[in-house]
Amino acid sequence: MAKPIEATPVLEGSDALAFFAEMEKNEKASEEERMRVKADANFFRAMFHYDLTQLL
Repeated sequence: MAKPIEATPVLEGSDALAFFAEMEKNEKASEEERMRVKADANFFRAMFHYDLTQLL
């Protein structure tokens, strides 16, 4: 049987400030990074693609 999921701790003090400062940076991925991720996604999509009609 699965273990119950424990509550996530709340960030307080300097940890909370550091987290929000990091989130404020809002750095977008470069065009090169987006193209690399898209190519990787296409690779995996092709690797796991199969024709359902072949299974019947």
